[in-house]
Amino acid sequence: MISQLLKEATPSFAWWRNPEQWRTELFAGLVGAVLVIPQGITFAYLAGMQPEYGLYCAIFVTLFASVLGTSSMMSGPNTAVAILIGTAVLPLAGRGSPVYVDFVFLLCMMVGLIQLLFWLLRAGRIFQYISPAAISGISAGAGFLIVMTSLDSILGLSTFSTTFFYEKLYVIASDAVDLISPYSLGIGLCTIAAGYLGRRYSPRYFLLIAVCVGYLSGLLVAFIWPQPVTELEYLGRMPLQWLPFNVPTVNREYLMISTKLFPFAMAIAFIGLAQSLVIVRELKMGTDQDINLDKEVYAQGLANFLAPFFSSFAGAGSFNRTKVNQRLGARTPLSGIAASGFVLVLITLLGPVLTYMPMAAMAGTLFIVGADMIKWLDIKHYAQVRSELIIYLATFVSIMFFGLATGVVAAVVLSVSVFMLRISQLELKLEEMPSGTVVRIKGALFFASISQLTEEFHRRVDEDLTVDLQYTTHIDQSAVDFFSREAAQMAVRGKQLVLLVNARQLQFLNSMGLSGQVKLESLQDSVSNEIY
Repeated sequence: MISQLLKEATPSFAWWRNPEQWRTELFAGLVGAVLVIPQGITFAYLAGMQPEYGLYCAIFVTLFASVLGTSSMMSGPNTAVAILIGTAVLPLAGRGSPVYVDFVFLLCMMVGLIQLLFWLLRAGRIFQYISPAAISGISAGAGFLIVMTSLDSILGLSTFSTTFFYEKLYVIASDAVDLISPYSLGIGLCTIAAGYLGRRYSPRYFLLIAVCVGYLSGLLVAFIWPQPVTELEYLGRMPLQWLPFNVPTVNREYLMISTKLFPFAMAIAFIGLAQSLVIVRELKMGTDQDINLDKEVYAQGLANFLAPFFSSFAGAGSFNRTKVNQRLGARTPLSGIAASGFVLVLITLLGPVLTYMPMAAMAGTLFIVGADMIKWLDIKHYAQVRSELIIYLATFVSIMFFGLATGVVAAVVLSVSVFMLRISQLELKLEEMPSGTVVRIKGALFFASISQLTEEFHRRVDEDLTVDLQYTTHIDQSAVDFFSREAAQMAVRGKQLVLLVNARQLQFLNSMGLSGQVKLESLQDSVSNEIY
């Protein structure tokens, strides 16, 4: 166990052995860096922090998660995590104040420690039970949120929040003439059109084409009309240090405050880990990457714990940047490592150029990414199985109306519930024999499935029963107690209960204290069970 933990805690650098892939990874990292810069600034605002803290998150959380992980997932600033950070800390200190920043760093350290505890307890494996329908629903819902968020900058709106997305659309539609900036809209539409047209001729570089066309459109607008007329929003200048090392403040007073932050730390740790592992699972199913899920949990946890030491707040996996990464052919953590470096280089060397990057151009690029994440054919695909369709639609609708965090929780709960319902259904085959009825059980015998077997036993109260367990994959203590109880009641009526078991089942049942009134008969050619 210790050797396994040490292996997971050590960077693998397996990507170093594939130099033919480096060019693809580096280009994907460049595109990811271009996309994450406006996200880092926006999410820093959501977290109540200065813009540079969001860029540090884009650099260092991405770097640590990629170096320590095994997948091509892009980590860094995350919408739900940033919102939860602001919600947790804002009641305790003034937005952006030194004390506020200290509390954010303390909260993020707690998030990292909780996620590391998830890793040690192997609790992250619960996310393996999220169904593919839930993953598709989360991806589509995240895409919808990205599209809705991008509308603010595309339309030139002052950022405003509403309870539900349709309220926002209603406000925009009802007063479009006064609210919508034709200049921002023109730049956004040029960016979107260039992206879709560019994908037709250059599927690899279409996002870069979209950004360049959007930037040139912004320069053209600025050349024709002065800034007071257009009121265009630009990326602006961002001061950045190459090594913003910081020692978070931890004292008795702050530790007392941590008790108030703990529930939020638990929520952020769970939501962030859920989103990251959903992305990783999708990569594992859709690519040939050799991904260790437990190592990914460790990577996320340690990245978030180390983040405050580099003036950064916590982050998580990014749906849209990972999708872009995947579409560009990236298959290793090198793309994330490259992205963190490119953010630093772009801000440092191209600062004056990026200062005049229209936010409408960046938003137009995000609009393309978000729209691509919504695959309407998934509804037709999952309609073949009603339970999968319900999971997909419930997850998607939850995200649309209540946010990404609620949607992820709904996806986990629904997936686990459907899984439990399925494994709790036993397949019973009855065969009448001269010596009594033989009940052959296929499935798992545990507390949730015992009721189905109880009903069958009560229908045959006056018969000798033989239960064949050779195809039973799991037996727990409640099943042992059930057989002991039924055998005692049958003995009162002069009937007998016989269990047909293999050698391993025989040893297990005896060790669990099965009643001596149950007769055990060994099966010579039975199927071995793996889990008890």
